[in-house]
Amino acid sequence: MTNVRNSEVRENRQNVITEEEFEEALYNAEQIPNEFLRLRACAVLCLLRLTGKRRGEIAILPLENFKVEKGFLNITFILEKKRKEKTLQKLSTKSVALTHPLVRPILQYLDYLNKQNPKPKYFLPQAKSVFGSIVINPEQHISGRQVFNIVRGLSESIWPHLFRETVASDIIKEDDSIISAFKVQRRLDLEDYRTGFRYLKRFATDIIVREEEKLKENIA
Repeated sequence: MTNVRNSEVRENRQNVITEEEFEEALYNAEQIPNEFLRLRACAVLCLLRLTGKRRGEIAILPLENFKVEKGFLNITFILEKKRKEKTLQKLSTKSVALTHPLVRPILQYLDYLNKQNPKPKYFLPQAKSVFGSIVINPEQHISGRQVFNIVRGLSESIWPHLFRETVASDIIKEDDSIISAFKVQRRLDLEDYRTGFRYLKRFATDIIVREEEKLKENIA
């Protein structure tokens, strides 16, 4: 029954993640007793909120693809595209200022991982509970489905792909011109620029409707 209800929530939801929803999920992550699981959950939420990347792209991130350089946290994602019988890969680096408040949880988690011996190969290494303790497998990463489960374990109202739409909405709110469609394409690494325009049509329309409603309220 729970899975059916969650599926209906995802199918019917039209709006993006609110600030209150994100803060609630982050608060729930901060309450996790185990240090590794707590830091991991916070980092996953912040990375999704900052980049809007797909859950599979986050799951396979090597730890070495995080670099702190000249006041920025540079994150190089591995993009996989399937072409008939081949899987092609390309790299895409996203940069976030170290002063951004959501960068700190990611850095704290990175610091934790870098202190492990042996150091994990991946940002999200596989881990299991053994006699009440978390044991990390340094050579394997978790799956995209497990990223989904981490997020759903923190909130009933949000899921990884919704972060993608939220980031697109942020861009269009800042710039509702035609250029924003290409900014969305670049930020989310969309293959087809027309997808960026679909985001523009959706969120720019929402902005116009809200402005019209606000104008009506002021006149009334």
